[in-house]
Amino acid sequence: MKTLIIGDVHGRNDALQALLDELRPDEKTDTLIMLGDLFDRGPESWEVFHTVQSLAVSFGRRFILLRGNHEDYLLRPQLTLVERMVWNRVGRPATVRSFARHGAQMEDAIPWLSEHCRLFWRGDAFQCVHAGVLVDPIEANDLETLIHDHTTTFRNQYAGPLTVVGHIALDAPAYFPGRGESIRKLPENQLLELPQTGVICIDTGCGKGGKLTAMTVENGRFILESTN
Repeated sequence: MKTLIIGDVHGRNDALQALLDELRPDEKTDTLIMLGDLFDRGPESWEVFHTVQSLAVSFGRRFILLRGNHEDYLLRPQLTLVERMVWNRVGRPATVRSFARHGAQMEDAIPWLSEHCRLFWRGDAFQCVHAGVLVDPIEANDLETLIHDHTTTFRNQYAGPLTVVGHIALDAPAYFPGRGESIRKLPENQLLELPQTGVICIDTGCGKGGKLTAMTVENGRFILESTN
């Protein structure tokens, strides 16, 4: 029984499908976690939405979707002018176009996303959140930290229970041990021991010319795999 974690997809259904073909998760036994930011930037947000809906049906209770900042922009009833300008700058128009090509609106996704998105997931050996965590336990963090935070990775101070995040696009997955200790880039396709503390970020810039990365965890070890 494995836990598979997929980073920020950002409208790249081709990359998502290729990664799923490579990972071949078992719908009956594996847990599938998506770190959020399904939409925007890439050209296939409508396709991503329907792929993810299918995954939710196939995996049932073992499917986890976290609320990213791009889901947050869509789900919140009101945005400030500055927030709307930021959203437009980081990819909203691509999602509008993608849904329109299929005779739909991106707002059509709101009911389903509202039902399925959660703020965090916590397992026995590690936990997942879209953006950041500053304190333990994870539920003590505010929404801004969980969904929009940049300081967890940039400051590299968090040394609580191991947390897997996306949100910050890196050129390679990386381990942030916290307390200012040296950050380590993580190799792909190599079985590694799962740390007990710190942060692993697996956002590798999908939708921005980078890759889509997944982390598979089993029996205290993990492996990273990606597709362009």
